[in-house]
Amino acid sequence: MFWQIAYIVIIFSAALISIGVAIFALHRQIQTGAGLFGGMMLAVAEWLITSGCVSLSQTPEQARWWVDPRYFGLTVMLAFFITFILQYSGHGKWLTKPRLIFFFSVPLVTQLIIETNSFHHLFLVSVGFSRDGNLMGIDSVVYGPLFWVHTVYSYLLVLVGIFLTAQMAVRSFRIYKRQALLMIFGIIPPLLTSVIDAFLLIPGLKHPLSPIGFAVMGLLFAVAMFWQKMLEIVPVARDTVIESMSDAMIVLDSHDKVVDINPAARQFLLLETTQIIGLPIKDVFRPWSELLFQSGTDSFSESEICLGSKGNEKFYDLRISPLLIQKKKLGGRIIILRDITQRKQSEIQLKALQEQCYEQSIHDPLTGLYNRRFFSESILREAGKAAREQKPISIAIIDIDYFKQVNDSYGHEAGDMALIHLAGIFSKLTRVGDYVFRYGGEEFLIMMPETSLTAATQIAERCRQHVENSILNYTDSQISMTISIGVACLLPGELGYETAVKAADAALYRAKEKGRNCVVVSETGNRT
Repeated sequence: MFWQIAYIVIIFSAALISIGVAIFALHRQIQTGAGLFGGMMLAVAEWLITSGCVSLSQTPEQARWWVDPRYFGLTVMLAFFITFILQYSGHGKWLTKPRLIFFFSVPLVTQLIIETNSFHHLFLVSVGFSRDGNLMGIDSVVYGPLFWVHTVYSYLLVLVGIFLTAQMAVRSFRIYKRQALLMIFGIIPPLLTSVIDAFLLIPGLKHPLSPIGFAVMGLLFAVAMFWQKMLEIVPVARDTVIESMSDAMIVLDSHDKVVDINPAARQFLLLETTQIIGLPIKDVFRPWSELLFQSGTDSFSESEICLGSKGNEKFYDLRISPLLIQKKKLGGRIIILRDITQRKQSEIQLKALQEQCYEQSIHDPLTGLYNRRFFSESILREAGKAAREQKPISIAIIDIDYFKQVNDSYGHEAGDMALIHLAGIFSKLTRVGDYVFRYGGEEFLIMMPETSLTAATQIAERCRQHVENSILNYTDSQISMTISIGVACLLPGELGYETAVKAADAALYRAKEKGRNCVVVSETGNRT
């Protein structure tokens, strides 16, 4: 009597536990496979409840009525079970639409066969019931051929699920191993008890052991969920990561033939998998040949490549790594391509902006000539070069004579036009390699690398004459101007360009003392 009460209590307690686990899982549907797991546990609860109703039936007819819906819970549970395991173990890509339709159509077809069994007896030939104390017991069962088809299919799904879960346990981190082991231990009891019930391995046993097995499964699954956080900490399979990664990945064997490729690589190559797998990489994408040869077979290499025509370039970060297998033996190579076009374009734009800012920082905004800041920068560079090559550098400082009168007579706009006018003359008369600077308000400086004092004086005189003979047309006025120029030279072996600048400035001061509109050479030496 006591064991019969305990038997019923266990069945319905397990059903309640299964319903609780299912509700908890369905509230975690954002997690991988949580909805499928919840559906599976609801089906387990249905099977347990209908099994309990069979045992509590008062007549064989009542028991026979409850047997039919009990199989529906079992077949639905198996459909949810295999889809959950595939999803949870990282094989979700196997769950194509046709396979899902197949898995979930099996319970419907099976239930249809069971409901019409009285016409064909292909599933159950006969089932005998009799009272056993307070419960209804099974005396005998004769199965039809479709029952055995159903049984083989069911056990096959369970074994596949156990295999995939065990495989995941071997490859996963410790917390995932514990989750997987609890799931395996939960699957085994209903598997064993169902075998005992199906094949009547315990003579005289009138009450099926499967409900006890499913009760143990519900308990272990509850432990996995609440203790090991099964649906809160879900493993993300490496296959899923590789399939969804934005970087192109190509795996080569030791003969540089393509053995695997992800969707991003297919999109990069604009080829289907069947057009790529098994082919040498040089036939798939010819530029690889040179890159692979340069990288070597057993070393890591990284480079940037540019593909496409000008204006439509695509930039990629290319990484080629050796693929090591057992005992660090070289098994091939992995190619990873990351699209860095946006980053490179940003770098190019930034570089152009920096160059633009730099150009603006070294040019006078009014005349377009180099400014005094750039003179300080360039004279150091040219002085160092001149010292190495033992060549002179000549400097001419130019000042506009009576420039204040131009501003006072014609206005500051006319003064600006005058500065622009003279800047054009100096730029036109100097040579390639010479530098023309706006040195101050109305002062200009010409730096002439590899130029003797005599040659520099000739250039300065030519500039003076050209300015004297030129006319600036401004509105209705014609403006004539003259300039004074001081010239000096920095000879090889002399230290400090400041001396030459001061000498040219002193020569300019003497040119003004002599009456302006002339060229004066520095008194520090008449150097040729």
